[in-house]
Amino acid sequence: MASDYSLPVQAQTFVFATDLHNDPTVHTSPDHTFCLWDIGGGIPCGAYISVLDLSKHVRMHGVKGSGNLEIQCAWDGCTRAPMKRESVVRHLEEVHVKVKYLCSQCWAPFSRKYTLGSHILKAHSHAS
Repeated sequence: MASDYSLPVQAQTFVFATDLHNDPTVHTSPDHTFCLWDIGGGIPCGAYISVLDLSKHVRMHGVKGSGNLEIQCAWDGCTRAPMKRESVVRHLEEVHVKVKYLCSQCWAPFSRKYTLGSHILKAHSHAS
């Protein structure tokens, strides 16, 4: 396991492992994750967030501005080349958090909302 970090929060110190996804003592759910965005010095944010709030949360880390603004992913040592700001959340969902959008009719998993929508139109829309 990677070394642990202590973060002071409102006069209390919380210690958390840096290898949160591989620590069997950490309980996560498919709809929540720990934020591993580097807040400086290789220290991850560590906030436990809903994947539905991922976009809102990473704005606090500076992922905001013009859609054409180039941003480097700072999630857990990611080495991907800088990408457009509008692509960062999709990148986080697909590559790091591994969000899956399930079809409510056949339970097929998709990594993008758009492909789920296309699947529903093609596979489950019936012509009258």
